[in-house]
Amino acid sequence: MRDVAPAARFSGALLVAVWIGELVGIVRPLAALSAITAALLGAFVLIALLRASRHIRVLFIVVIGASAAMALASHVPEALAHGYQRSQIFGAFLPSVLFLRATAEESPRLERLRAGVGGLAPIAARNWTLYGSHALGAVLSVGAMSVVAPVVSRGVDEVERAALASSSARGVGAAVMWSPFFVAMGFASQLVPHVAIGHLMAIGAGLAAIGLAISQALFTPGLTRAAFRASVANLAPLLVPMAAVIAAVVGASALFSMPGLQAVALVVPLCCAAYLARLGAAAARGAARRTVRSFGRLADELLIVIGATILATVVAAMPAARAVGASISPGMISGFALIAVLVFALFLLGLAGLHPMIGAGILLPVVAAGPFGIGHAVLVSTAVFAWGLSASISMWSLPIVAASLSFEVPVRSLVTRQSFLFGVAYGLAGVAYLGTVNAIAGAA
Repeated sequence: MRDVAPAARFSGALLVAVWIGELVGIVRPLAALSAITAALLGAFVLIALLRASRHIRVLFIVVIGASAAMALASHVPEALAHGYQRSQIFGAFLPSVLFLRATAEESPRLERLRAGVGGLAPIAARNWTLYGSHALGAVLSVGAMSVVAPVVSRGVDEVERAALASSSARGVGAAVMWSPFFVAMGFASQLVPHVAIGHLMAIGAGLAAIGLAISQALFTPGLTRAAFRASVANLAPLLVPMAAVIAAVVGASALFSMPGLQAVALVVPLCCAAYLARLGAAAARGAARRTVRSFGRLADELLIVIGATILATVVAAMPAARAVGASISPGMISGFALIAVLVFALFLLGLAGLHPMIGAGILLPVVAAGPFGIGHAVLVSTAVFAWGLSASISMWSLPIVAASLSFEVPVRSLVTRQSFLFGVAYGLAGVAYLGTVNAIAGAA
């Protein structure tokens, strides 16, 4: 259905109310407030069903129908309500991330970033696009592409634009591995509670470094050290504000024993408000307008995250799922072998068009419930890695589609034999890394 402006505005207003209610609930939990925000989020979902893309609408209905059927058949109908309750936090997490994106787009540092790129050679421009998309993507997600594309693609032909777009998608995909501002880490950590966000970011940073190194080796092997330093030096204006926001989130999570989703949802708006106060009233108004406008376009994202959270909660509550976890002995498959199976199963399902959130929602609760020799932090990182790997090269993923639109190239030009080889090499290296981290953590 075509997006209608009044419906988008009303959706945005509903989500503002949900956002405020959830933030207040983090600080002071109240049953009545939780019920009100649940009803408001439900109203948003009903409107979103009319406005979402057909693929997501069908997927949501199938997932919710399957969840209800399994819950009733397994005599755990309360899992449906519990899953919906767990999904409510995304009504604060996603708006907070969009507020961060809108605040970053008001920053004068982005203009300094653009000004420093002029005159780069093509190979250095690809490298800057990779690392620039990675650094910006850690905060802006796929919005990073709208910043870098006009700068590096000006005056270049379609072949080079495709190469730049592919670099941008890989940079954002690597950011998925460690950034707490992506849904991937927040969703996967919800499935396996009591994992510190700092641990996930530390493991993910190693995965991101591996991906960036493989990308550089495969796609820009002729880049000299001097050219590398010259291109990434332009990213310096981003480092201090990014480090400050991330340190605030990790610090709040550790200090108050707060889950990662709640820490991001609560701390990020405070950081943004403080920064906008420095920029002035005009910047604050611009960020507020851009944030609320983006709320009306969240139909697809919230539908998929709510549906997947409900499905995961039902699967975890089913006696049959727990029995499966208990019946598979670690001698059959565990540790390193299971990490490899999980990564490539989720990766291949993502290539086939199944959102990684659905696959993770089914598999992680089962694995977390059994003695499979995988630490919980590594298990969450395994799901996040497969998610980011799929996002880097799958034609169904948002980063690839966004790169296609931002750089004005066909999607098919970004799905190549070389990009598939990158995915396989990255997958193998990532599995080896995760297996090593798991072995070290188990021996400690």
